[in-house]
Amino acid sequence: MSNSSIIDAGTGVANSIGRYFSVVSFIPSSFYVLFVYLLVASGSWHHPPDWNHAFVSLGHLGVGGIALLTFLGVGLGIFIHPIQFAIVQFFEGYWGIRPIPQAIRYQRIVRYQLLCQKLNRDVSSTKKLLAAWERADLETTLSARAPVRSKLDEADRVRYMFPADLDEVMPTRLGNVLRRAESQAGSQYGIDALQAVPHLLLIAPTNHIDYVNDQRSQLDLAIRMTFISVVAAATAIIFLWPYGAWVLIALIPYGLAYLSYRGSIVAAGHYGSALETLINLNRFALYQQLHMRLPASTENEQEANATLRDLLRYMPDTTIHYKHPLPETRVR
Repeated sequence: MSNSSIIDAGTGVANSIGRYFSVVSFIPSSFYVLFVYLLVASGSWHHPPDWNHAFVSLGHLGVGGIALLTFLGVGLGIFIHPIQFAIVQFFEGYWGIRPIPQAIRYQRIVRYQLLCQKLNRDVSSTKKLLAAWERADLETTLSARAPVRSKLDEADRVRYMFPADLDEVMPTRLGNVLRRAESQAGSQYGIDALQAVPHLLLIAPTNHIDYVNDQRSQLDLAIRMTFISVVAAATAIIFLWPYGAWVLIALIPYGLAYLSYRGSIVAAGHYGSALETLINLNRFALYQQLHMRLPASTENEQEANATLRDLLRYMPDTTIHYKHPLPETRVR
Protein backbone atom coordinates (compact mmCIF):
# COMPACT_ATOMS: atom_id res chain seq x y z
CA MET A 1 0.00 0.00 0.00
CA SER A 2 1.37 3.48 -0.93
CA ASN A 3 2.17 6.23 1.58
CA SER A 4 -0.73 8.30 0.25
CA SER A 5 -3.09 5.41 0.96
CA ILE A 6 -1.79 5.19 4.53
CA ILE A 7 -2.35 8.93 5.01
CA ASP A 8 -5.81 8.76 3.45
CA ALA A 9 -6.78 5.84 5.69
CA GLY A 10 -5.72 7.70 8.83
CA THR A 11 -7.09 11.12 8.03
CA GLY A 12 -10.30 9.66 6.66
CA VAL A 13 -11.12 8.01 9.98
CA ALA A 14 -10.14 11.13 11.92
CA ASN A 15 -12.13 13.47 9.69
CA SER A 16 -15.22 11.38 10.31
CA ILE A 17 -14.89 12.32 13.99
CA GLY A 18 -14.38 16.02 13.41
CA ARG A 19 -12.00 18.71 12.17
CA TYR A 20 -10.78 19.73 15.62
CA PHE A 21 -10.19 16.13 16.68
CA SER A 22 -8.32 15.26 13.50
CA VAL A 23 -5.78 18.03 13.99
CA VAL A 24 -5.31 18.11 17.74
CA SER A 25 -5.75 14.46 18.66
CA PHE A 26 -5.06 12.20 15.71
CA ILE A 27 -1.62 13.45 14.58
CA PRO A 28 0.18 13.30 17.97
CA SER A 29 -1.49 10.01 18.90
CA SER A 30 -0.54 8.44 15.57
CA PHE A 31 3.05 9.55 16.08
CA TYR A 32 3.13 7.79 19.44
CA VAL A 33 1.49 4.61 18.12
CA LEU A 34 3.98 4.46 15.24
CA PHE A 35 6.91 5.06 17.59
CA VAL A 36 5.82 2.28 19.95
CA TYR A 37 5.27 -0.04 16.98
CA LEU A 38 8.89 0.50 15.87
CA LEU A 39 10.13 -0.20 19.40
CA VAL A 40 8.13 -3.42 19.59
CA ALA A 41 9.00 -4.51 16.03
CA SER A 42 12.70 -3.96 16.75
CA GLY A 43 12.45 -6.59 19.49
CA SER A 44 13.86 -4.19 22.08
CA TRP A 45 11.65 -5.63 24.81
CA HIS A 46 13.65 -8.91 24.67
CA HIS A 47 17.02 -8.08 23.04
CA PRO A 48 19.05 -5.18 21.60
CA PRO A 49 16.94 -3.39 19.00
CA ASP A 50 17.09 -4.46 15.38
CA TRP A 51 15.97 -1.27 13.60
CA ASN A 52 16.38 -2.73 10.14
CA HIS A 53 13.83 -5.42 11.01
CA ALA A 54 11.51 -2.78 12.50
CA PHE A 55 11.45 -0.61 9.37
CA VAL A 56 11.16 -3.63 7.06
CA SER A 57 8.19 -4.78 9.14
CA LEU A 58 6.65 -1.31 8.85
CA GLY A 59 7.05 -1.37 5.08
CA HIS A 60 5.28 -4.71 4.83
CA LEU A 61 2.21 -3.75 6.82
CA GLY A 62 -0.91 -4.92 5.08
CA VAL A 63 -4.32 -3.31 5.01
CA GLY A 64 -5.18 -4.97 8.30
CA GLY A 65 -2.02 -3.71 9.98
CA ILE A 66 -2.54 -0.15 8.78
CA ALA A 67 -6.16 -0.27 9.89
CA LEU A 68 -5.08 -1.51 13.33
CA LEU A 69 -2.49 1.26 13.76
CA THR A 70 -5.07 3.81 12.60
CA PHE A 71 -7.62 2.44 15.05
CA LEU A 72 -5.08 2.60 17.89
CA GLY A 73 -4.14 6.18 16.95
CA VAL A 74 -7.76 7.31 16.93
CA GLY A 75 -8.49 5.37 20.12
CA LEU A 76 -5.55 6.95 21.94
CA GLY A 77 -6.63 10.38 20.71
CA ILE A 78 -10.17 9.82 21.99
CA PHE A 79 -8.78 8.62 25.33
CA ILE A 80 -6.59 11.71 25.80
CA HIS A 81 -9.03 14.23 24.33
CA PRO A 82 -11.12 14.75 27.52
CA ILE A 83 -8.01 15.68 29.52
CA GLN A 84 -6.70 18.19 26.96
CA PHE A 85 -7.69 21.11 29.17
CA ALA A 86 -5.91 19.54 32.15
CA ILE A 87 -2.79 19.01 30.03
CA VAL A 88 -2.81 22.67 28.98
CA GLN A 89 -3.25 23.76 32.60
CA PHE A 90 -0.32 21.58 33.67
CA PHE A 91 1.98 23.18 31.11
CA GLU A 92 0.69 26.60 32.18
CA GLY A 93 1.82 25.91 35.73
CA TYR A 94 -1.32 24.98 37.65
CA TRP A 95 0.05 22.14 39.79
CA GLY A 96 -2.28 21.92 42.77
CA ILE A 97 -1.87 22.78 46.42
CA ARG A 98 0.24 19.89 47.70
CA PRO A 99 3.49 20.93 49.40
CA ILE A 100 6.02 19.64 46.85
CA PRO A 101 4.30 21.05 43.70
CA GLN A 102 3.71 24.32 45.56
CA ALA A 103 7.38 24.53 46.56
CA ILE A 104 8.50 23.97 42.95
CA ARG A 105 5.91 26.42 41.68
CA TYR A 106 6.98 29.09 44.16
CA GLN A 107 10.67 28.73 43.25
CA ARG A 108 9.94 29.07 39.53
CA ILE A 109 7.67 32.07 40.04
CA VAL A 110 10.38 33.85 42.06
CA ARG A 111 12.92 32.99 39.37
CA TYR A 112 10.80 34.58 36.66
CA GLN A 113 9.97 37.58 38.83
CA LEU A 114 13.70 38.21 39.30
CA LEU A 115 14.20 37.83 35.56
CA CYS A 116 11.45 40.39 34.89
CA GLN A 117 13.05 42.83 37.31
CA LYS A 118 16.39 42.42 35.52
CA LEU A 119 14.73 42.93 32.15
CA ASN A 120 13.01 46.07 33.47
CA ARG A 121 16.39 47.44 34.55
CA ASP A 122 17.98 46.55 31.21
CA VAL A 123 15.19 48.26 29.26
CA SER A 124 15.33 51.34 31.47
CA SER A 125 19.13 51.69 31.40
CA THR A 126 19.45 51.24 27.64
CA LYS A 127 16.62 53.71 26.95
CA LYS A 128 18.30 56.28 29.22
CA LEU A 129 21.63 55.76 27.48
CA LEU A 130 20.13 56.20 24.01
CA ALA A 131 18.18 59.26 25.17
CA ALA A 132 21.34 60.78 26.68
CA TRP A 133 23.17 60.34 23.40
CA GLU A 134 20.34 62.08 21.55
CA ARG A 135 20.16 64.99 24.03
CA ALA A 136 23.91 65.51 23.88
CA ASP A 137 23.83 65.13 20.12
CA LEU A 138 26.75 62.75 20.35
CA GLU A 139 27.99 61.27 17.10
CA THR A 140 28.16 57.64 18.07
CA THR A 141 29.29 55.04 15.59
CA LEU A 142 27.09 52.20 14.44
CA SER A 143 29.38 49.78 16.25
CA ALA A 144 28.70 51.66 19.51
CA ARG A 145 24.92 51.97 19.07
CA ALA A 146 24.28 48.48 17.69
CA PRO A 147 24.93 46.50 20.91
CA VAL A 148 22.87 48.95 22.99
CA ARG A 149 19.96 48.85 20.55
CA SER A 150 20.21 45.05 20.30
CA LYS A 151 20.11 44.69 24.08
CA LEU A 152 17.09 47.00 24.28
CA ASP A 153 15.20 45.14 21.56
CA GLU A 154 15.79 41.71 23.06
CA ALA A 155 15.13 42.75 26.65
CA ASP A 156 11.90 44.43 25.57
CA ARG A 157 10.85 41.38 23.52
CA VAL A 158 11.47 38.90 26.33
CA ARG A 159 9.83 41.16 28.95
CA TYR A 160 6.73 41.37 26.76
CA MET A 161 6.29 37.60 27.20
CA PHE A 162 5.52 38.10 30.90
CA PRO A 163 2.60 39.82 32.65
CA ALA A 164 3.12 43.52 33.36
CA ASP A 165 2.20 42.96 37.01
CA LEU A 166 4.85 40.85 38.75
CA ASP A 167 2.21 39.43 41.10
CA GLU A 168 0.64 37.68 38.08
CA VAL A 169 3.84 35.90 37.00
CA MET A 170 3.40 32.15 36.40
CA PRO A 171 5.92 29.30 36.86
CA THR A 172 6.25 28.43 33.14
CA ARG A 173 6.93 30.36 29.96
CA LEU A 174 3.68 29.16 28.42
CA GLY A 175 1.72 30.15 31.49
CA ASN A 176 3.22 33.62 31.44
CA VAL A 177 2.37 34.24 27.79
CA LEU A 178 -1.23 33.12 28.34
CA ARG A 179 -1.53 35.06 31.60
CA ARG A 180 -0.35 38.23 29.86
CA ALA A 181 -2.94 37.67 27.13
CA GLU A 182 -5.68 37.15 29.72
CA SER A 183 -4.79 40.31 31.65
CA GLN A 184 -4.00 42.52 28.65
CA ALA A 185 -6.76 41.71 26.15
CA GLY A 186 -9.47 44.35 26.49
CA SER A 187 -7.82 46.04 29.48
CA GLN A 188 -7.65 49.38 27.65
CA TYR A 189 -11.47 49.35 27.57
CA GLY A 190 -11.91 48.06 31.11
CA ILE A 191 -12.98 44.65 29.79
CA ASP A 192 -12.12 41.39 31.55
CA ALA A 193 -11.19 39.01 28.73
CA LEU A 194 -12.06 35.86 30.70
CA GLN A 195 -15.58 37.23 31.21
CA ALA A 196 -16.12 38.78 27.81
CA VAL A 197 -14.68 36.24 25.35
CA PRO A 198 -17.29 33.46 25.96
CA HIS A 199 -20.02 36.03 25.24
CA LEU A 200 -18.22 37.41 22.20
CA LEU A 201 -17.81 33.95 20.67
CA LEU A 202 -21.61 33.66 20.56
CA ILE A 203 -22.19 36.92 18.68
CA ALA A 204 -19.06 37.58 16.62
CA PRO A 205 -19.04 36.97 12.83
CA THR A 206 -18.11 33.47 11.74
CA ASN A 207 -14.77 34.49 10.26
CA HIS A 208 -13.75 36.12 13.55
CA ILE A 209 -14.68 33.00 15.50
CA ASP A 210 -12.88 30.76 13.01
CA TYR A 211 -9.75 32.87 13.39
CA VAL A 212 -9.78 32.51 17.19
CA ASN A 213 -10.54 28.77 16.96
CA ASP A 214 -7.73 28.21 14.46
CA GLN A 215 -5.23 29.89 16.77
CA ARG A 216 -6.53 27.85 19.70
CA SER A 217 -6.21 24.65 17.67
CA GLN A 218 -2.61 25.51 16.84
CA LEU A 219 -1.92 26.02 20.54
CA ASP A 220 -3.64 22.78 21.56
CA LEU A 221 -1.81 20.84 18.84
CA ALA A 222 1.59 22.12 20.00
CA ILE A 223 0.82 21.30 23.64
CA ARG A 224 -0.57 17.85 22.78
CA MET A 225 2.55 17.15 20.70
CA THR A 226 4.71 18.21 23.65
CA PHE A 227 2.85 15.88 25.99
CA ILE A 228 2.90 12.92 23.61
CA SER A 229 6.61 13.44 22.88
CA VAL A 230 7.46 13.43 26.59
CA VAL A 231 5.49 10.18 26.99
CA ALA A 232 7.30 8.75 23.94
CA ALA A 233 10.69 9.66 25.45
CA ALA A 234 9.75 7.92 28.70
CA THR A 235 8.54 4.87 26.73
CA ALA A 236 11.84 4.72 24.84
CA ILE A 237 13.77 4.78 28.11
CA ILE A 238 11.66 1.90 29.47
CA PHE A 239 12.32 -0.19 26.34
CA LEU A 240 15.98 0.67 25.75
CA TRP A 241 17.65 1.34 29.11
CA PRO A 242 19.20 -2.17 29.32
CA TYR A 243 21.03 -1.72 25.99
CA GLY A 244 23.54 1.01 26.73
CA ALA A 245 23.81 3.78 24.16
CA TRP A 246 20.58 2.73 22.46
CA VAL A 247 18.74 4.58 25.23
CA LEU A 248 19.87 7.79 23.53
CA ILE A 249 17.09 7.14 21.02
CA ALA A 250 14.89 8.77 23.68
CA LEU A 251 16.56 12.08 22.78
CA ILE A 252 14.63 12.12 19.49
CA PRO A 253 11.14 12.44 21.05
CA TYR A 254 12.63 14.58 23.83
CA GLY A 255 13.99 17.00 21.24
CA LEU A 256 10.60 17.02 19.54
CA ALA A 257 8.98 17.77 22.91
CA TYR A 258 11.31 20.75 23.40
CA LEU A 259 10.62 22.12 19.92
CA SER A 260 6.87 21.60 20.34
CA TYR A 261 6.88 23.39 23.67
CA ARG A 262 8.76 26.34 22.21
CA GLY A 263 6.24 26.31 19.38
CA SER A 264 3.38 26.33 21.90
CA ILE A 265 4.78 29.55 23.39
CA VAL A 266 4.68 31.20 19.97
CA ALA A 267 1.18 29.79 19.35
CA ALA A 268 0.05 31.16 22.72
CA GLY A 269 1.19 34.63 21.65
CA HIS A 270 -0.82 34.36 18.43
CA TYR A 271 -3.83 33.11 20.39
CA GLY A 272 -3.58 36.09 22.72
CA SER A 273 -3.45 38.44 19.72
CA ALA A 274 -6.55 36.73 18.31
CA LEU A 275 -8.43 37.38 21.57
CA GLU A 276 -7.36 41.03 21.53
CA THR A 277 -8.60 41.36 17.95
CA LEU A 278 -11.89 39.65 18.81
CA ILE A 279 -12.51 42.16 21.59
CA ASN A 280 -11.42 45.18 19.54
CA LEU A 281 -13.77 44.39 16.67
CA ASN A 282 -16.82 43.04 18.52
CA ARG A 283 -17.13 44.80 21.86
CA PHE A 284 -19.79 47.24 20.62
CA ALA A 285 -21.89 44.32 19.40
CA LEU A 286 -21.59 42.87 22.91
CA TYR A 287 -22.82 46.13 24.46
CA GLN A 288 -25.80 46.13 22.10
CA GLN A 289 -26.63 42.52 22.89
CA LEU A 290 -26.59 43.36 26.60
CA HIS A 291 -28.74 46.46 25.91
CA MET A 292 -26.07 48.75 27.31
CA ARG A 293 -25.72 52.34 26.19
CA LEU A 294 -22.95 52.70 23.63
CA PRO A 295 -20.12 54.79 25.10
CA ALA A 296 -19.30 58.20 23.68
CA SER A 297 -15.61 57.93 24.57
CA THR A 298 -13.03 55.49 25.84
CA GLU A 299 -13.35 57.07 29.29
CA ASN A 300 -17.11 56.43 29.31
CA GLU A 301 -16.46 52.88 28.13
CA GLN A 302 -14.04 52.17 30.97
CA GLU A 303 -16.54 53.49 33.53
CA ALA A 304 -19.39 51.41 32.10
CA ASN A 305 -17.25 48.27 31.95
CA ALA A 306 -16.27 48.63 35.60
CA THR A 307 -19.95 48.11 36.39
CA LEU A 308 -20.30 45.38 33.76
CA ARG A 309 -17.44 43.40 35.34
CA ASP A 310 -19.27 43.41 38.66
CA LEU A 311 -22.48 42.33 36.96
CA LEU A 312 -20.75 39.39 35.26
CA ARG A 313 -19.31 38.41 38.64
CA TYR A 314 -22.91 37.87 39.80
CA MET A 315 -22.91 40.80 42.22
CA PRO A 316 -26.64 41.44 42.84
CA ASP A 317 -26.26 45.08 43.96
CA THR A 318 -24.82 46.14 40.58
CA THR A 319 -26.97 48.46 38.47
CA ILE A 320 -26.70 49.17 34.74
CA HIS A 321 -28.94 51.57 32.85
CA TYR A 322 -30.26 49.79 29.77
CA LYS A 323 -30.99 51.18 26.35
CA HIS A 324 -33.52 48.94 24.66
CA PRO A 325 -33.84 49.02 20.86
CA LEU A 326 -36.97 50.53 19.41
CA PRO A 327 -39.55 47.97 18.25
CA GLU A 328 -39.43 47.28 14.55
CA THR A 329 -42.30 48.83 12.56
CA ARG A 330 -43.86 46.86 9.78
CA VAL A 331 -43.80 48.39 6.31
CA ARG A 332 -47.20 47.99 4.63
